[in-house]
Amino acid sequence: MDVEVKLTGTLAARTGTHRARVGVGPNATVADVVDALVEQFGPQVRSGVLVGSRLRTDTVVVRESPDAETLSAGSTVRDGDTVRFKLA
Repeated sequence: MDVEVKLTGTLAARTGTHRARVGVGPNATVADVVDALVEQFGPQVRSGVLVGSRLRTDTVVVRESPDAETLSAGSTVRDGDTVRFKLA
């Protein structure tokens, strides 16, 4: 599955980009998207987003959709989703 990722603030600084597209497997979660970002941009991404297996308290992930659903590290993503990582 392809997921588009939008990054803001220090997360964009950690990756050097404001947008990325990652490939993840079926039933992938936000944590799997983070793992794919780590593969592309390096381990500094993980520490900017996760503490253990949870999102950092200052990180918010939103599925870009009409209802702007807030996601957790364990939330499932869908093929074609756009998720935005931002600081709270």
